Amino acid sequence: MPLITLTTDFGLKDPDLALLKSRLISTFPKANMIDITHNLTPFETEEAIYVVQNSLSSFPAGTFHFIGLDSETNPVKKPVLSILNNQYFLSNDVALIETAFAGFAPQHYALPFKTIDRFLTPHMLAAKKILNGEKPENIGQKISKIAPISLSKPMTKTDPASGQISLIVPKVIYNDHYGNAIFNLKKEDFENWQNNRSFNIKIGHHEITEIVRNYYNSSNNTDHFLADGQIFARFNDFGYFEIFMFRSNHKTGGANTLLGLNKNKTVLINFN
Repeated sequence: MPLITLTTDFGLKDPDLALLKSRLISTFPKANMIDITHNLTPFETEEAIYVVQNSLSSFPAGTFHFIGLDSETNPVKKPVLSILNNQYFLSNDVALIETAFAGFAPQHYALPFKTIDRFLTPHMLAAKKILNGEKPENIGQKISKIAPISLSKPMTKTDPASGQISLIVPKVIYNDHYGNAIFNLKKEDFENWQNNRSFNIKIGHHEITEIVRNYYNSSNNTDHFLADGQIFARFNDFGYFEIFMFRSNHKTGGANTLLGLNKNKTVLINFN
């Protein structure tokens, strides 16, 4: 039986998600469905790339990933089938998949913009054909050249005397369920620019001078007492820079509300 994942910007309030699931159940009655998220910010491609890149690649071969961001198909924005590690990604944005899995060379096929009936979408039809043993090249037209999406990068400033990076200004690209702020700064870039120097992170009138390993233990003292609302920085499990407030929640607030670190907000990282 097929495994299907769903990643959309449909939300949970409107009937769109129920309609999608009813179509999938009717088309694939024996499928197992996993909801990745339905709370993508509408039309925010960089956020969708962060979620897709860090949640879908480890599923088993044969999984079908339905990705609905700006999901209405039309003659200009045609449906696409992408294949990577024998997994099938069905979306309307080939550049999203190409960018999310840059360096892994997924294969892409443009699907015919035509439906058999109002319940069988081009993506579902393609999945059904694959399950029936048809080859991708007989289902869609192969796309050879894909221009990846240009993702935002942290602004930096170089010290003219030393030639080293003296300042990093990353911006928030994602707020998670707890209100934690995830930035467009990867761990490997930070460590290369840091070059073993000390640093301070400026968040308004707040300052952080260390990066902790996880939510509970500081990097210097595992017995350090952590108070609710204390501010920390870390690199998350996906290697992205994150600022969080210890035990933040929807009642007390998180980094997004109490520190104002919503999407596109920035902080300053100064090297000493």
